[in-house]
Amino acid sequence: MIKRIVIVVGIPDFDYSNEKSAVAAFLQTTKTAFEQKGHEVQLGFGSKSTAVDANKVNSSSGIKQKLKSILKIWKWGYQSLVFRSFFKRQKQLIEYYNGIKPTDLVVEFHTVGSTLGLQLAKKWNCKFSVIFDSPIDQQFLEMYKTKTAFWTRIQASEHLTMQAVDKVMAYSPACKDYLLSKYNLKCVIEVLPCIVDKPSIQNQPNLSEFKIGFIGSFLSWHKVAELVQAFHLFRKEKPEAKLQLIGYGEEWQSVRDLVGSLQLTEAVEMPGFVSEEELLVYKRNFSVAIMPGSNWYGSPLKLFEYAACGIPFIAPNTPTVSSIFTDQEDCLMVDEKNRIQSIYQHLLFLAENPDRAKEIGDLAQTRFLANYANEHYLLNLYKTLTDCE
Repeated sequence: MIKRIVIVVGIPDFDYSNEKSAVAAFLQTTKTAFEQKGHEVQLGFGSKSTAVDANKVNSSSGIKQKLKSILKIWKWGYQSLVFRSFFKRQKQLIEYYNGIKPTDLVVEFHTVGSTLGLQLAKKWNCKFSVIFDSPIDQQFLEMYKTKTAFWTRIQASEHLTMQAVDKVMAYSPACKDYLLSKYNLKCVIEVLPCIVDKPSIQNQPNLSEFKIGFIGSFLSWHKVAELVQAFHLFRKEKPEAKLQLIGYGEEWQSVRDLVGSLQLTEAVEMPGFVSEEELLVYKRNFSVAIMPGSNWYGSPLKLFEYAACGIPFIAPNTPTVSSIFTDQEDCLMVDEKNRIQSIYQHLLFLAENPDRAKEIGDLAQTRFLANYANEHYLLNLYKTLTDCE
C-alpha cells in the first residue's frame, strides 16, 4: 500500500536542497529510500527559503549589532540571545504544514530544541520515526562551549521526542546504549550508520608522491590542528609530502594560522569548498586519507567515501567508528591517548609500506561494497525507519 510520508528537520528556514549540507544530502537519501518502495514523500514544507546560520542575530540595526559584538565575549549571553530568535522561529515551523494533507509517517532528523516531528505525528495521528544524529545537549556544548537560558528546553525537546517516537535510527550500538540508559524507551531502536551516496572513483596515487587528504568540516572535534602538528613531524622524515585540507568551518582560519606559524604554507593546500568533480580528482590522488578526530556518536560520512574509493585511511578510535571499521585491517586507528604521535607514526608506516597501504584500502573498499553499497543501504534505511509494507 502506498503511504504518504513527510521528512522534516526542525531548523527554521532549512534549505533542503543545499548540496553542501550533509544533513540535506542525507534527507535526500532517505527520501529516495522511500520513493524506491513506491511511497509518496514530501521533503520539508517545500518553501523557497535559504539556509540560516543559527549564530546570526535577527536584526540589522547598528545598536543590536554592537550588542552582538559585546555579547560574543560572554558566550552564555550571546547564545541565549541567538537562540531566543531561533526558538521563536522554530515554534512557527508547524504552521507551514497546516495546509498539507495528513501523512501516514513523519520522519524527523532531530536537532536542537525541536519537537516538530512529535507535533506533526500527534496532529495527524500517524507513525513517527526519528534519525538520532546526536545527544543534543552534548553536541550543543561541543559547538558553543556554553549552556544558555534555554538549556532546560534543549534537554526537554530530546526527552519529549524520545518518549513519543515509534522507531529510532541510531548510528551505532554505542548510540543505542546511550538512548536505552538515558530514557525508558518503549520504541524500536535500529542501528544503521549515516551514509550519503557520492560519486566515486578508484584511488590510484602516484607512488613518487605522498599526498595526505582531509575532507570535511573544520570543527573542534575533527582535530584538524592536531593533524597539522603530526604532519609537521612527518615532513621532517618525508620533506616532499603534501597535506590537502579540503573544506571549511569555524576553525579554518586558526588552522591556516598554525600552518603559517609552522612554516608549512608551501606544503599544505587549503582550497576551502570544492566541487564534486574536483573532489574526485583529489580522491584519486590521495596516498592516504584521514579523519583525525570525531565525537563519540558521530557517523563517519567521509570514512565511507574513502572506503568506497579504496583509499587507505586513518580513523579516530571512537565507539561508533570502531563498531564499523577494524583497526589494522581496513584502517589504522588513532591512539586517543597520544593522538599527534599516533597520527605521525601511522603516516610514516603507510608511506614506507605502500603495498600494505593498498591492502588496507582494498579491504575497506571490499567491506564497503559488501555492506553499504547504495542499493543495499537504501533498503536497510527503509527498513530501519518504517514498518510500511
